[in-house]
Amino acid sequence: MPITRRSMARSAGLLAVTTMLVTVCGAGGAAASRSDDARGRDTSVPVLPARFTQQKVQWTACGPDVTPEAVPGAQCGWVRVPVDYAAPDGKTVTLRVSRLPAKDHSRRLGSLFFNPGGPGAGGAADVANGDWQAGEQARARYDLVGFDPRGTAGSGQIKCPDGVAEEPGNPPRTASEAEKAFADATRRARACQKASGAVLAHMDSVSVARDLEVLRTVLGDAKLNYTGVSYGTFIGQQYMKLFPGKVGRMVLDGVVNPAADLRQVARLDLKTSDDAVRRYAHDLVARGDDRLGATTEEILRRLTTFARELDRKPLQGAGGEEFTGADLSMYLGMAVSGEVSWQRLTPALVAALHGDVTAFDRLDAEAAGESGDEEPAPQEEQTEENESMSMSAVLCLDSPSAPRTPKQMFATADAFAEQSPLFGRSYAWQMIDCATWPIAPTGAAEPVRAPGAAPVLLVSYTDDQLTPLANARAVHRQLDHSSLLVRKGQGHAAYASAPPSTCTDRAVDRYLVGGKLPAKVANCSG
Repeated sequence: MPITRRSMARSAGLLAVTTMLVTVCGAGGAAASRSDDARGRDTSVPVLPARFTQQKVQWTACGPDVTPEAVPGAQCGWVRVPVDYAAPDGKTVTLRVSRLPAKDHSRRLGSLFFNPGGPGAGGAADVANGDWQAGEQARARYDLVGFDPRGTAGSGQIKCPDGVAEEPGNPPRTASEAEKAFADATRRARACQKASGAVLAHMDSVSVARDLEVLRTVLGDAKLNYTGVSYGTFIGQQYMKLFPGKVGRMVLDGVVNPAADLRQVARLDLKTSDDAVRRYAHDLVARGDDRLGATTEEILRRLTTFARELDRKPLQGAGGEEFTGADLSMYLGMAVSGEVSWQRLTPALVAALHGDVTAFDRLDAEAAGESGDEEPAPQEEQTEENESMSMSAVLCLDSPSAPRTPKQMFATADAFAEQSPLFGRSYAWQMIDCATWPIAPTGAAEPVRAPGAAPVLLVSYTDDQLTPLANARAVHRQLDHSSLLVRKGQGHAAYASAPPSTCTDRAVDRYLVGGKLPAKVANCSG
């Protein structure tokens, strides 16, 4: 889809992750599953009725509702799960599932489940259209299984009435603007809650992990073999806590840290983004490009001063719209995340510093042209809106630490802006959905502990702007039985990704196929 200011603001959303420390039996257990979490709460859930655990998937060819171009052999089906696992006789939601049968069927090892993260992204299409195919050895030995988590894509999408999903483009700067932003966000969230029904209150990652256990049981796998990317690693961590005895071979790629709350994750994101801008400035100086300044510090100082000037007196775009410090932050964030290259951004920054921001419109047009679409199709717009709301629905249940009032948000934004003048205020106000969410959070920021679970493999790039290597190192310390595989370079999701890394793919495949973990900490050069 074309890059828009709104889509960029959402894609820069915080990867806030939290968790609930629970340990229960598998979905097909013979007795009620029960655990007390670290705060003494009873987290019992009833045993699932056989109509869930013994259902059969009716596999058919994947249709255009899943993907316009399914790869040969792709199959799709449905699995029904309870909306609320504490009340399994109540409402249900149907999960869309896809699979690609193992190429070497005679030596098939079972199913390898895949989740692309988000949160809010569906995985059924990624498997059905071949966007994700694992490594060569794993592809041969496993049925690849994708699924759309509850409330997303084909699995009972949450909905918002027309006209309520739009969000303000710039962070509020006054008390009255903050009050209005909170009122609008509250109205938006309540309207979406009313339109979405019961599933909105049960989109937490613990419920998704329980769905995974139903899927594992229904597909007949003795253990869950799983590859999760980005927020999908958090879902895998939830599964490890809930069902440690059912963990098979689990790859967590682009790791999130469950011990960090929403604000801690935001502060790490700020540091990661600031570090990326500093590297960009240093690279300009090293190449003799002095258009933005003669030294690294001069470039950073000039950009920071420019951002503050834009907040005091915005520039005018070609269409008369204002270009503010938040817009500058957005475009810098696009470069940090790799959506636009620093080389293409530099001329736009140079022109803007001389009062001309129309180059940013051309940057948007170029990005749109490269995507192949001038305007997103209605289905693409619906998918983007659903992913946006699904992200909020999951994060706001999983994380308890968002500011709760305009005054608290203002104080948070000021503190963030002090840490990062370029990104702080924008990043802080991205928490407004959770600040005004109508459903109380159920998660807590705690380390992942999964005694009795099989060893897992953590994978990370050295330079991951979305889930920094520091996350993977933290989770590696939390899990006694884990190995960390580090791929040198910049990117997000290091396994079975483009450009490929033979070293990374072979190391992960050796684990998935043969159960052989690399060294406690291993490195791949590229």
